[in-house]
Amino acid sequence: MDDPVLSYRTTRGFLNGMQPSFVLQRIARREMVITAKACYTDPELVELIASSGFDAVWICTEHKRMDPAMVYALIQACRLGGADALVRVRPSNYSEVLHLIESGARGIMLPRVTHPDEVREVVRAMKFPPLGCRGYDGIHAEADFGRLPAGEYLSKANSENFLVVQIEEPAVVPHIESIAAMPGVDVLFVGPGDLTLGLGKFGRTDEPDVRSIMQAVADACLRHGKVAAIPCAPEQVKGYHAMGYRFFNIMSDYRCVFNGMRAARAAVGIDSREKNTAP
Repeated sequence: MDDPVLSYRTTRGFLNGMQPSFVLQRIARREMVITAKACYTDPELVELIASSGFDAVWICTEHKRMDPAMVYALIQACRLGGADALVRVRPSNYSEVLHLIESGARGIMLPRVTHPDEVREVVRAMKFPPLGCRGYDGIHAEADFGRLPAGEYLSKANSENFLVVQIEEPAVVPHIESIAAMPGVDVLFVGPGDLTLGLGKFGRTDEPDVRSIMQAVADACLRHGKVAAIPCAPEQVKGYHAMGYRFFNIMSDYRCVFNGMRAARAAVGIDSREKNTAP
């Protein structure tokens, strides 16, 4: 009799060596990439998000301090749920990149970039020679816990891991073209909040100079075969897709919980700012 667990794992790719990147598969087919952000450090919640059809779950270590064991648990939850773990690292701290990808994170998100040299440093840390200078240790989750032959592991690691560079600092704007052209970079991810904050126009994404930067990112990605990304509400995807964007973070667990509670209160006629004083 067929083992249902074995069948599930084979379907998901767990028994085929290195788990492939769902994001890179979408990109290769020129399809839209849809991701969600995990704001809370609950592996069960992250597994729920990952198993809900998203291509990746965005785990942020820039704004949330987490024990490395917890980060690993969240990466495992993504792998179990069938989505890429996309981990945003802390600015100017690339020593953790190696540990994250060995643990099975498929993507690294690099925030607060101001110069291409920062990106080159991360590419070198992520890629084995000749693309980088990453050191070899083939017994971790990424290498199927030592079951993947060394040659195959080295090749697949370089092709299945992806780098997302955030465009959110005004200082990086003159370097958009050179970053998009850089080998080892896969996605340029506009951060509208910090970008508009740095420009003194917080939240005003319709300003002409802000739109110009957004369009410059999309155009540079198109020229160099990369993918332009942005966080937005689901109803905004169509408009950004028309600009040339193909990678969208459309929700977070926080937004789901917050909006769900507000909607529930509104449905029973209670103002969201009121306290329920009924006995």
